[in-house]
Amino acid sequence: AKATELARAYLEKFPKGQYAEFLGKWLTGARWARFNEAIKKKDMAGMVSIGREGLAQDPADLNYLYWMALNLRQNELLGGSDTPNAEAAAEFSRKAIERVEAGGVPVGVDAAKWNKDANLAWLHQNLALLAARQGKPDEALQHYEKSSALSPKDPGLNARNMLGCGTLHKSKYDQAVAQYQALPEAARTSDPPAAEATAAIDLANREADAAIDCWARFMAVTAANPSEVRTKVEQALAALYKYRHPDEPLGYQALVEKYRAGA
Repeated sequence: AKATELARAYLEKFPKGQYAEFLGKWLTGARWARFNEAIKKKDMAGMVSIGREGLAQDPADLNYLYWMALNLRQNELLGGSDTPNAEAAAEFSRKAIERVEAGGVPVGVDAAKWNKDANLAWLHQNLALLAARQGKPDEALQHYEKSSALSPKDPGLNARNMLGCGTLHKSKYDQAVAQYQALPEAARTSDPPAAEATAAIDLANREADAAIDCWARFMAVTAANPSEVRTKVEQALAALYKYRHPDEPLGYQALVEKYRAGA
């Protein structure tokens, strides 16, 4: 820490001095050592702070952006509900997407094995998870869709995307139902129904169909991995499908098999 302080002081006073080049390289290496140490300790706040130091020197540096987005994903976004660095995760993911789309490959990754689309897929999933937690369902749905389109054969990624997609559409369905139920009885029972009642029903049906589609895909991609979550999803899927297809309440099973066959 003392050496870093002195090196910075030298560079500030003598930016073209005799030792400027050496100290500049030394500072970069020391920063990466501190950054890697923060990652090993799962010190996400420290990692973000050190990463910002590196970005202050080069705002377009994909290396800090990529590894911060990845580690925030692993230690916060996928680790539970506690996301103290949510804003940073969104910022780094967006900027990393820009750099990866432009052809960048981070240091520490074998360029021969680098899969641009697969990496863009999880970065977009980061943004979907964050938007969902921030109460921005439409934005989250867009990123879920983009993520799956980029890496359609990744079962783990798509299971999370389809689970989230179905959950968001079900929430929108519930809101439409509540909107319908809040209408005066006369609006709901008139013949024909009032325009606002018809609009609420149409919205509920669209969101129900969207949730059914997402959850059927989730069921298909997780067919080999039974779990408590999968059981709960099937129950919710069956209820929605029965609402939309009362004459064929078990038809969702054929839909799941259709998606499973195409996986």
